[in-house]
Amino acid sequence: MPANEAARDGHGSKIALVKWFLSIRNRSRIPARFPARSGNRIPDLKIPAEFKPTPAVAYGLVTAAAFLWAASTVIGRGVHQELPPLGMTFWRWFLAALVLLLFVWRELPRKRALIAEHWRLILLLGFFQVGSSALLFLGVNFTTAINATLLNAAQPALTVVPAWLLTRDRVTPGQGLGIFAALAGIIVMVSQGKLGVLVALQLNVGDILALLAILGWTIYATILHRLPAELGFATTMFVIFLSGSLIVLPFYIIESAAFRVMPFTGSAVGIVAMLGIVVSLGSIAMWNTSLRVVGPNRATIFLNLVPIFGVSLAIIFLGERLFAHHLAGAGLVALGIVLVVLRARRRSESG
Repeated sequence: MPANEAARDGHGSKIALVKWFLSIRNRSRIPARFPARSGNRIPDLKIPAEFKPTPAVAYGLVTAAAFLWAASTVIGRGVHQELPPLGMTFWRWFLAALVLLLFVWRELPRKRALIAEHWRLILLLGFFQVGSSALLFLGVNFTTAINATLLNAAQPALTVVPAWLLTRDRVTPGQGLGIFAALAGIIVMVSQGKLGVLVALQLNVGDILALLAILGWTIYATILHRLPAELGFATTMFVIFLSGSLIVLPFYIIESAAFRVMPFTGSAVGIVAMLGIVVSLGSIAMWNTSLRVVGPNRATIFLNLVPIFGVSLAIIFLGERLFAHHLAGAGLVALGIVLVVLRARRRSESG
């Protein structure tokens, strides 16, 4: 093939990829971080045929997305002595917003009225999405990556609670049992399996912050669908990431003035780039691309790899230890997820 034709083909592929990225429409109730929980509709993915992966590649992508989500918590714990949590949070999501701006800047004037109409909801979503990330990074200053990862694994089961409170989605007895099992697992982990810890309320502040982060993400998951599909996936993520970054900014400034300044060394910039581009954006692209082949039901199963990857990475790179209360709590959380997911799936199939 002549060089000019090859260049033309390559340019065409890049244009097609950009058009696909901008054409994604997502009305799911599930956050970008976990885009396809069971019981929710698949996002409308208009993927050109040339970008439809083979089954092997699709399963590899969904596995890689789970790995990156697990790595985020481990990275936060691993660098907590070098990088301040709020500074890391701000630059992570602000960088992700800047990268998305490259794709959406032409669309923003046309969608300005929609953004203005829903600005309160956008701010609320930014508060819960980016604020929850800040709480998690704060939490791993005081608790282990294993604890934070295993506690975060309960999110699929606990998402049912705010969905019931805010949207009055019906909770079946089976889902209620699943929520109870997940909460029991959380209690076992935060109390280290010791009743005296609960009675004396001697809970680790890091575990409490991690639980608050989970609560924030579940609320985010419940209200995300209220944004209109006309905004588009990329624009939606851009305005949420940007608004969340601006909300965190004053606290980042206070952190810099009163506690620690965010260093801008080569390693610090590399870590922020890893979190902002590879983890925040790369995992979303991998997940959404894989959904075209894998489907949401099978993809949801791969979310169970997140705690497995997280625990493994924490043991290998941070030297953390896995205890019996971790295993017992994780088992109860897994049972809760199975009960909630199965009940939601049966209800969607029967309805």
